[in-house]
Amino acid sequence: MLEDYSFHLLQLRYIREAMNDFANYRPDDWTVALVDTFIAGAKTTRTAFVEAKTDLDLAMGGRNSTHANLHDACVSVYGILKTRFRKDVVSSEVITKLPVDDKTPAETQRRGQSISVLWGKLPNPPGSATPFKASDTMDKAAFDVLLAALETKLDTFTNESDDYEEAQANLHKKDGEMLDFITAALAQGRFQFAEGTIQRDVIDHIPTTPSTQAPAKVLITVATNPSTGAAHLEFSANHAPATTSSTKAPARLTSLWSRKTSSRPFTTPPPCPPARTNTKSRAAIPVAPARRAM
Repeated sequence: MLEDYSFHLLQLRYIREAMNDFANYRPDDWTVALVDTFIAGAKTTRTAFVEAKTDLDLAMGGRNSTHANLHDACVSVYGILKTRFRKDVVSSEVITKLPVDDKTPAETQRRGQSISVLWGKLPNPPGSATPFKASDTMDKAAFDVLLAALETKLDTFTNESDDYEEAQANLHKKDGEMLDFITAALAQGRFQFAEGTIQRDVIDHIPTTPSTQAPAKVLITVATNPSTGAAHLEFSANHAPATTSSTKAPARLTSLWSRKTSSRPFTTPPPCPPARTNTKSRAAIPVAPARRAM
């Protein structure tokens, strides 16, 4: 979204410069000063959107953190409540009715509220002269602090979400206004100035599509040997999609691949030494005649 928006801002700057160079180029009867004001407003809208997005991300992080803290406390307190009040039939029955299946921050908030309300109404645990505490550091006051923290972060997240939605709507609206003027300005310029004129050449060179960058150096992220003689590679590069490649080596290379991927490094055996030649003739070795069996 921001990439297209920024490109349209770039196109506006090109059109503004063409209008500044050629006094007879005034699309929609706009002046250079009016285009300057338009560009400034578009930049302000973009900045407001970026700030709103940042605030929303921060609010989301705070909400998620307090949600996790309260959820963990709910799980711990609930488990201890059940065991501490197991001999109190009335209290035990009410405790088992507390909500336990909380996944979203809102569900955890409701679970925490239920535990907090019941906690304040429970009698002392059986055999205890003091109010229930889950631990030395987790009494009702400490639990209520976690609950209040989540409630505050939920309110903050809701407010920031509203601001973000508004900023996003403003960004879309301003982008549509920019695109409408850009399309009209380029069309009017092409109809106004004939081919071969300086004005037309400048207008024709105003970019109409974002430039693309050549992929950067390939980075291999996964390299495995799933089976003998097979290789599986996953690689990617900036400005290029991730790619997966699997291939199987020819049968004659299978043994080579196995040796190469073993713990012992593969080395090429040395060449065989040249055969020796003997120019001397050898004398015939006499063979004794076989003896006749008796």
